[in-house]
Parts: sequence; C-alpha cells; structure tokens
Amino acid sequence: MDEIEISIKNRTPFSVLSQEFPDLTIFRWCSSIIDYVEMYGHKERIEEATERLKGVTERIHSFVITAELAEDSSSTAISCRCSVNNSTIRLAESMNLLWEAPAIYKNGEERLRLISFSNDEFSSFFDKASSWGTVRIIKKKKMRPDSLRDVYSISLKELFGSLSSKQALYFRDAIVRGMFSSPKRVKVEKMANIHGISKSTMQEHLRKAENKLIRSMEPYLTLYIHPDTDQS
Repeated sequence: MDEIEISIKNRTPFSVLSQEFPDLTIFRWCSSIIDYVEMYGHKERIEEATERLKGVTERIHSFVITAELAEDSSSTAISCRCSVNNSTIRLAESMNLLWEAPAIYKNGEERLRLISFSNDEFSSFFDKASSWGTVRIIKKKKMRPDSLRDVYSISLKELFGSLSSKQALYFRDAIVRGMFSSPKRVKVEKMANIHGISKSTMQEHLRKAENKLIRSMEPYLTLYIHPDTDQS
C-alpha cells in the first residue's frame, strides 16, 4: 500500500478556477453529494473568485446550496455533480484509489494525496490523468494497513468544535506568536494588549482552550497508543 502525493494541472473546473486566481488557496472536500469549498486570500480577490465559482457550478451542471463571505475567506457548499470526466477525485475513486481530503488548489495546480492498493491501478490513473494535463508525483511512501487510521480518524470538528471562536482565535495567535515556544517569545500581557482585553480575560480564554483541546485529544491518543499498550 502506498501513499502518493501528486500535483495536477489540467482543465477540470476547480483547477481552472485556481488558474484564474493563482494567488488564492482553495480547499475542497467532496462527499459525492456535497462539494464544500473554502478559499483564502485578499478580500477583493475572494469576492471575485466566489462570484466566479458560480460559473464553475454551472459547468458541472450543479448549483450553490449556501455561500458565506468573510473578511479574507469564503465557504461555499455545492451540490456535487462531479464525474470521472471532470474530476480527478472521481477518476481516482473509479480506479479503487482512496483520496485524503481536502484537495488543495494553489497557483493553478491541484494537490491530491492518494492511497493506492495496487501499482497497476495507480498506473492506470496516472496515465488517464496525464491525458488531461500535467501530473507530477511529489512524494510516494509505503504505508502499513493499520496506518490508514492516522489518515482518516481525525475530525477537525471533534478536535476543535468545543472551542468558542474567541478561544480558537486567541489560542492560535498565542501559538503563532510564540507563547508556547521555549523560550517563550510573547507574554500574556502582550497578547491581551494586542486584542484589547485584560490580562485575566486572556488568561481565562487560553486556559479554557487548552483544557478543551487536551480533553478532545484523549480518544485520538488512545487510538494512537493502542498498538503499544503492551509496552512499558
């Protein structure tokens, strides 16, 4: 079993969108029923791309279910009409390959991570995908069968869903600014000043976020250490 990361440049709908907006980072999840698309970048470009996304949905004979626009991002749910003729994801699935969500689009290219159970099946996919455009293998490594859970077991909602929006924002900012580095690069007082709140309020947000994250990680830690439970 192999895990293979590939870069694809072709004329499938979402790749075309990325080619028109190479400065944006686009994430795509697809359940064969819903395409969920998130885009990140400058506000003006996000607005343009979100409008352009309507054309993408028309191209695959689909429609937008819901769309939300924020300061520097957008999220759009689309009724999925992908097929083996217009989606590398569907093509991969048709050839018995698993794919790891999300597919990532940046600089006009699609990044896709695949799980291959057979060299012949991946070769067939590679040949077909290459007939659409350019395909590059970025990384390929062997996987143990039990390592599939490392790829598919983690849910972002289960991991972070208990955090309030402020707790998530402040905790992410604290990580980025180096509060948890050694040595510590920023203090709570500085974080509080940046966000315009008191030191005690910032401490409370960070403490609650840390406690919630630790609790949410417990089932994944249990799953991770399970094969080694007989070891000291």
